[in-house]
Amino acid sequence: MSPTRAVTWVGGGVLALVVIAAVVVLLAENRTPASFPAGSPQAALQGYLAAWEDRDLETAYGYFSDSIRSQVTLDEYETAVRGFGDPSPGNEAVFIDATQGSGDRVTVHLTVEHYSGDGPGAASYRTTTTVEMAREPDGWKLDEQLIGIEQVPFGIDGKPL
Repeated sequence: MSPTRAVTWVGGGVLALVVIAAVVVLLAENRTPASFPAGSPQAALQGYLAAWEDRDLETAYGYFSDSIRSQVTLDEYETAVRGFGDPSPGNEAVFIDATQGSGDRVTVHLTVEHYSGDGPGAASYRTTTTVEMAREPDGWKLDEQLIGIEQVPFGIDGKPL
């Protein structure tokens, strides 16, 4: 292969990588939160996740069911969150896939995309999880002990087990 042809191929490869990176960035920046009907389990879960992301732990704690709040106080929840560590913002996206159940109990199925790095070395992977929810007189509440979307049972002193 001639030197001119090699430079052309390398230049074309670099240009292709730049275009791919630009498309990925544009797609990632154009994501907007889904809209769910007020009073739905999905809207309650979305409210919890927004409070969690803003680190408004008092509001996030308010999305837990009476049963969970009887097991863990706000102070214990805050202690557990501090002990769990602070995830990097923007390193994951949560998608609500489906809701199963009826009456006062439902299970919300989620897909979580985890991101690390940026540019050509960026990586991502997906996991799935579920969140149990219960309808109470004041609306839908999360009916399991979570830190973010991680299912973390708390010990007697509020620290994750």
